[in-house]
Amino acid sequence: MKLGQVTRFLRHLALGTSLLMVLAGCGDQKDRSDQATKVQSQDSQVDSTGHQDWETVVEVLLHPRCLNCHQLEMPLINEGSPHIPRVVRGPDNMGSGTMRCSNCHSNQNNPVTNAPGAPGWAMAPITLNWSHMSSAQICNLLTTPQDNGGRSPENLLQFMSQNPLSLWGWNPGGKRQPVNIPHEKLVEAMKGWIAAGTPCPTEHTPTD
Repeated sequence: MKLGQVTRFLRHLALGTSLLMVLAGCGDQKDRSDQATKVQSQDSQVDSTGHQDWETVVEVLLHPRCLNCHQLEMPLINEGSPHIPRVVRGPDNMGSGTMRCSNCHSNQNNPVTNAPGAPGWAMAPITLNWSHMSSAQICNLLTTPQDNGGRSPENLLQFMSQNPLSLWGWNPGGKRQPVNIPHEKLVEAMKGWIAAGTPCPTEHTPTD
């Protein structure tokens, strides 16, 4: 083979090798792009599921069985009516002066007076007062420990899944309406919301 032919052969070989490398690079780039798109799609799906789970959670939090005690100063009763007699939170969340929660409430419902009761009966801590809050505001409160008394979503999950005072909401007795979402569904939704990174809805502000 003459020198000129060898040179042309090597030139064609180098060109072919370069072309193969470019094509391989394009293939790798496409694979990376497809993988990134797949990950983004999965993240979007998880985020969407997390938002749906939060809607279940907040529906329970705004039910009278929860909301009646998550007030600023005075609890509510029944389906959101004023508490009679009039009582206030007090320094320990259990009333003030002679008007103490324990005057009427004990560790169980009273069949004679019909006063509700459960272990730990008291108003919710003032740091967890979400009366008059929107869904987005409640979510932000529960995911901001410096605002809610150092509580994490996991703390809330433990309370809602195990605490007798919380469980009373699904079996309140008398003519009281229990929480309208099954307890198992709430626990599942809370776990899903936490697993999704506790996403919060966007606060919608009124426009002029």
